Amino acid sequence: MTITGTTRLAAVLGHPVAHSKSPPMLNAAFAARGIDAVMVPLDIEPAELREAVRGLVAMRALGASVTIPHKLGVAGLCDELSPAARDIGAVNCLELPGDGRLIGHNTDEGGFFDGLVSAGFDLRGKRCVILGAGGSARAVAYALRQARATEVFARRPEEVRWARAWPWTAEQLRESLGRADLVVDCTPVGLGGDDEQAWNDALPLDALPRGALVATLVYHRVPILLQRAAAAGYSTLDGKAMLVHQGARAFQVWTGQAAPVAEMRAALDASLAGT
Repeated sequence: MTITGTTRLAAVLGHPVAHSKSPPMLNAAFAARGIDAVMVPLDIEPAELREAVRGLVAMRALGASVTIPHKLGVAGLCDELSPAARDIGAVNCLELPGDGRLIGHNTDEGGFFDGLVSAGFDLRGKRCVILGAGGSARAVAYALRQARATEVFARRPEEVRWARAWPWTAEQLRESLGRADLVVDCTPVGLGGDDEQAWNDALPLDALPRGALVATLVYHRVPILLQRAAAAGYSTLDGKAMLVHQGARAFQVWTGQAAPVAEMRAALDASLAGT
C-alpha cells in the first residue's frame, strides 16, 4: 500500500480500539478494488468524540466506522440519519459526502442478518432471545424483526425496541430460553474479564431446546458461552460473519461499489491468526 497526497482517510473510532480488525479488512477491500484510501484506528475518549468527528468532516475523510462505546453518542452528532440508524438510535458507519454533512448509518443490523444467511439460518418464524441492551443489541433486535422473527425477547425492551419484555429473574429467563430458536449475546462479557465465568454460570443454557443456535458478536476469541454451547451440542456462530458483512455494507456506502467480501474475510482470518 502506497500512501500519497491523494490518499483518502477512513477511520474506525472507538475506546479502546487497538484490537479492531476493521483496518486490515477494509484496507484489503480498498486494495482489491483499486481505491486510493487507507483505514486507521483512532482511540477517541467519549468527551472528545464531537471534536473528532468534526475533524473528519474538515479533512474530507472517506468515511468512518464506529465501535464501542460511541455507537449511541455519535448518532446525536450527525446531520442526517439513515432510516435504520434513526429507528435503531445507534450509528456504526459515518458517511462524509464532502459537502460538510455527516450522515449516520447502521450497517450492524444488515451485517448481522447477512451473517446468519451465510450460516444457513432462516430467521422467519423464529423465537429469539437477546442478551444485552447497547447499540449492537438494538441493531440485532431491529434485524430480527425486519426478518419477521415471531418473537424477540430482551431484558430492557425500552432500550432495544421491537422486543417483548420479560422479567430478569432466573425463572423467567429459563422459560424464555426454553422456547428460543436463537440466542444472541450482545453484552461485552464475551470480550473477557473477571465477570465472564460468573455471568456464564448464572445463564441456564441447559434450558435451550435441541437445535437452537447460540451466537455472539465477539470475533477475536471464543467466549465461554460458545464453548459451553458447543460442548452441550448446540450450533454456534461467532461474530466474524457479522463483522465482515457490516464492513462490506459500509464499504458500499463510502465507495458506491460492491465490496469484495471474500478478500475481506481472508484478510480478517489472516489478521486474527497473527494475534
